[in-house]
Amino acid sequence: MWRNAVRAFIFLCLAWTAIWAQSTAQLSGTVRDQSGAVLPGVEVKATQTATGLERTVLTNETGSYV
Repeated sequence: MWRNAVRAFIFLCLAWTAIWAQSTAQLSGTVRDQSGAVLPGVEVKATQTATGLERTVLTNETGSYV
């Protein structure tokens, strides 16, 4: 009986961490041309290769994106 209770407790602890595990990421940067000038209004696309999920953003007036 005691072993089953311990096993159930361990299982619940492991299951709980899996439920709350989340993966997130944030990309940011600045787009520049060959001379080093920033490029506003450029489309930047990021693709998560495992799922095919795509996100597209435009650079702001300073060439930055988040």
